[in-house]
Amino acid sequence: MKVAVVHNKPDEGKLDSVDILDQLGLVTAGLAELGHEHRVFPVEGKKGAFVALVGEISRFGPDVIFNLFEGLQDDPRFQPVLASYYEISGIPYTGAFYEGLLKTTDKILTKAILDANGLPTPRWQAFYGELGAVRVPPPWIVKPSWEDGSVGITDGSVIGSKTTLFQKLPGMFETHRRRPLLIENYIEGREFNIPLYQHAEGKVELLPPSEILFDCWPEGKPKIMNYNSKWEETSFEYENTQRTYELENAPVEQMKTIALKCWDIFDLRGYARVDMRLAPSGEVSIIEINANPCITPTSGYIGAVEEGGYTSRDFVREMLGVALNVRR
Repeated sequence: MKVAVVHNKPDEGKLDSVDILDQLGLVTAGLAELGHEHRVFPVEGKKGAFVALVGEISRFGPDVIFNLFEGLQDDPRFQPVLASYYEISGIPYTGAFYEGLLKTTDKILTKAILDANGLPTPRWQAFYGELGAVRVPPPWIVKPSWEDGSVGITDGSVIGSKTTLFQKLPGMFETHRRRPLLIENYIEGREFNIPLYQHAEGKVELLPPSEILFDCWPEGKPKIMNYNSKWEETSFEYENTQRTYELENAPVEQMKTIALKCWDIFDLRGYARVDMRLAPSGEVSIIEINANPCITPTSGYIGAVEEGGYTSRDFVREMLGVALNVRR
């Protein structure tokens, strides 16, 4: 089988960008083990990038595309674009459908869909540059709506004072290229990841859920997965956010049921992860829907794959099978 592996060329200066090369390595190693002919297609951030890619893929003539594309010039807004091309061209491709990527790339759209379907999520509102009434109860966490991988999220993103919120919002808006910000009620509680894994015949399996443990956390420091905790390997946050699959006093079945509802509502396919918070009151809230989550060998998702008894090669094989069998 001929497989085209499409990925965005990373920004070498950004840790959250260069990880795409580790994801690429996992996929190409799996393809080699499975004996598939493959060719890598990096998408560079320049004018005409998509036009050139279409021609190159057509000449290669793949049976399936392994889609690792996360955005153009490190801009996640473009992530769904290539999936729409794959669908128009009729070439099977891995991961979420175009609709799934579109619905989950924009955090504000994600929140609106969660609300419309009655799924539990913290109260929220969007900020488009004009200060006005704050309808969300404090404390707040402010997130850029068009970023993933905790880009733009620091301890300073958690705010308890309206005065501080109004002081920070304009600067954050400018920092993130004047794109909308999500103002969300910050849930002080436990954080869980619920990974979903689809098999070639279409069945969706819930992999072992995990909890993020905030070890040795100083009092008053927000218990969040900020940028440092995901990317800066020498940081306090990175070294002290551990993952455990031994979940105690957690409504695991309820979280699994919610994750499966998200799978259907958000048109997910192949692999996904739903992140949730558990408040001290016992209330579960969805804080993130991750279509095509990070699959580096050390990522939380691949960790769950291995915890579930599978290998990286198994993952690559099943994603190819889903691409060929689970289609519109």
